[in-house]
Amino acid sequence: MCSGDREVRCVKRNLLLEALANELPNGTVRFSSKVVSIDESGYFKLVHLADGTILKAKVLVGCDGLNSVVTKWLGFKQPAFTGRSAIGGRADFKRPHGFDPIFMRFFGNGVRSGVIPCDDKTVYTWVPSSQDR
Repeated sequence: MCSGDREVRCVKRNLLLEALANELPNGTVRFSSKVVSIDESGYFKLVHLADGTILKAKVLVGCDGLNSVVTKWLGFKQPAFTGRSAIGGRADFKRPHGFDPIFMRFFGNGVRSGVIPCDDKTVYTWVPSSQDR
């Protein structure tokens, strides 16, 4: 979808993760695994999971959320509140919703919101917090 000179895409997270996992050998990707610590062992990373499992990995991709153990291990700063936040969600329709494939933003009376169709039956919507709060 084009919005001026920029292109915007909506990707369903589960479909992206499934597509990536399907391109790798079975057992390469683990979902819903809580990482508790990471150690180095030569060229490998030893990933300790909450269930006691230790994984030996050449490559570690961290998708473990806001308070990421992987991010801490890499030495990145903890996330900090910037004064802005947003609420977003996906709506799935039983029939085609009829929205044009464009990024839509709405402004008025101190409220901003946006909608982007992901496909003909799914839209993503969001409402950010006010800048002055």
